[in-house]
Amino acid sequence: MLQGQDEFQEFTAEDQNNIKTFVYQIEKMRLLLQVPLERRNQIICQDIAQIAGEIQFLKQYKSKPNFLDLCKHLFLKTYNKREYIFQQGETGDAFYVILSGSVKVFIEEPTEFRNFMQLKEIAILRKGDAFGEISLLYNSKRTAAVMAAEKSDLIVLTKETFDEYLNKDHKQEMQTANLNKLLSFLERVPIFFMVQKSMLVQISTKCTIENFASQTILIKQGTEPQNMYIIKQGCVQVIRKTKFQCGSLTSREEIAQKQKDVFYDIDELGDYDVFGDYAILNEIESDVSYITSIPSEIITISAFNIKKILTMEVIQIYKQQLKRYPDDFDIQYLHEEKKRWNQYRRKLVRNISIEKQNKKGFNHRLRLPELKTKELSPPINIMDIKTSDSKIYFKFLEERVSPVADSKKKITQLTQVGFNNQIIKDLEFSQAQQAFQRKLKKLQYKKY
Repeated sequence: MLQGQDEFQEFTAEDQNNIKTFVYQIEKMRLLLQVPLERRNQIICQDIAQIAGEIQFLKQYKSKPNFLDLCKHLFLKTYNKREYIFQQGETGDAFYVILSGSVKVFIEEPTEFRNFMQLKEIAILRKGDAFGEISLLYNSKRTAAVMAAEKSDLIVLTKETFDEYLNKDHKQEMQTANLNKLLSFLERVPIFFMVQKSMLVQISTKCTIENFASQTILIKQGTEPQNMYIIKQGCVQVIRKTKFQCGSLTSREEIAQKQKDVFYDIDELGDYDVFGDYAILNEIESDVSYITSIPSEIITISAFNIKKILTMEVIQIYKQQLKRYPDDFDIQYLHEEKKRWNQYRRKLVRNISIEKQNKKGFNHRLRLPELKTKELSPPINIMDIKTSDSKIYFKFLEERVSPVADSKKKITQLTQVGFNNQIIKDLEFSQAQQAFQRKLKKLQYKKY
């Protein structure tokens, strides 16, 4: 106690008076707000309004004619340390202003374990700060969780009081601020670099921001998209459903026989990526499905508004920048090459092991069967099966499907693991023959 008094005496007389006034106002406000609504007379409401008018958030409303009526409906609620004010996902029923203390704001984010979330601290709010208005403005669920960082006194406005006195003014301010933030975001989306700012302003006024849970289907393959989507934060998987026959495929006729449904994960989209635009601008059905892989915040704009706002000239330029995915036959061909590569790799490892053991001579163990180089034909390079259309998107498939980006380069490195020069030459010759025959066969059945 004496130590606290000594620290207090270190402040100047003016500082001491300010501290005393601050403590007095908080204690007075706490007592005033504990008075039941039906017992609050004109004098009590004026005292509440006088103190509330000095609080950071409420200060902007003290000149409003209905500010006194607003203060009549305020009440106080005290939270202990680590006590939740509300949880993410709850229905909003009140708005809060911090009278004393502080609170921490958390959001849920995914972990490496499916269906398990962890809390991430994103902000600390202190005296005079307000929170909880988003769910009241838009009648939505709580977008974050708020916990008391210490014992805190909060001024509470119920949803009914908020709607009656603050909603209209605050909503106009929020809409202006949100519009500027949205416009700033759209300017950083690569596909919109060639769009004039005047058009972007129009687009931003037609956009809505929505939160989607994990595993939500946004566009289904075979349907015409009604909206174009821009990922603000999150991740979306691109899935292709195709008919496919198990086993070796050599022609389009074989592919068409005894087929079954197979789903290919052909791309992964992240922040600032746009999808649905290819099908909308070409007025066709989507040839892939788009599914959220984690909870995602996504901007949507209707196909009608996109076509209405963008000029034909801009649309033509826009269409030239669009990427499209390879057709079913190319994807299936890649799948077969991946299987061939896995088989080739297993044989290669086995034969390398045999070759190394044979080098140790007859004295240590019986000689194993000779290496059969003719069985080792490296799979075709993925670059050889690309079509002439440079706009087809293969990057993601290259990374996922073809572990050997340049098989010839891999062959030349085999000398480091025990192959002699003759074996290397045999492998290179076999590879060249296989690549040539496969390219020729592909060109033949594509021609027909």
